[in-house]
Amino acid sequence: MKKGKVLTKNHIAVFFMVLALAAAVWLNMRYSGDGKYLGEAKFVSNKKNSETVETAAKVKESASDYFATAKQDREKAYEKAEETVEEALKSASITPEEKEEALKQLSVLSNRIAASQNIESILAAKGFKEVVAILGEDSANIVVKSEGLTTEQTLQIEDTVTTQTSIPIGKVKIVTVK
Repeated sequence: MKKGKVLTKNHIAVFFMVLALAAAVWLNMRYSGDGKYLGEAKFVSNKKNSETVETAAKVKESASDYFATAKQDREKAYEKAEETVEEALKSASITPEEKEEALKQLSVLSNRIAASQNIESILAAKGFKEVVAILGEDSANIVVKSEGLTTEQTLQIEDTVTTQTSIPIGKVKIVTVK
């Protein structure tokens, strides 16, 4: 006579693996059956369509306002820096070395202003509607109104910046605003 089959460690391991697989399949069907991922939130709104359209219009206005405000802020910062350098030049106690340094700073500032305006004009001519170029000593931040940039557009922006300034491509940061 045969004695009853004895479960070995291998049998028990296979049983638990099949059980774990069944639990994983059940969880997958349970939480992804309606196209929703686990933890994903659904957008719920009790607003009317007209209110939603008005809100979308305000977002578009605020994006345009951003570019106008950013350009004004940049111009104010340049003007303030220029005034500071000019005041230093007018000072009676300034040494010739300090005067030369102030003139160099004024020249650098003027070059930055011209370069940022050139970059904005060239990019506008290339089809970018809203652009703000903010140039630092060794870096450039270019803010562009776009839903997303293609590789070609990114290269156009980088090429324009490197052509108008001595800033290397690695130091050019492009930010998109919708």
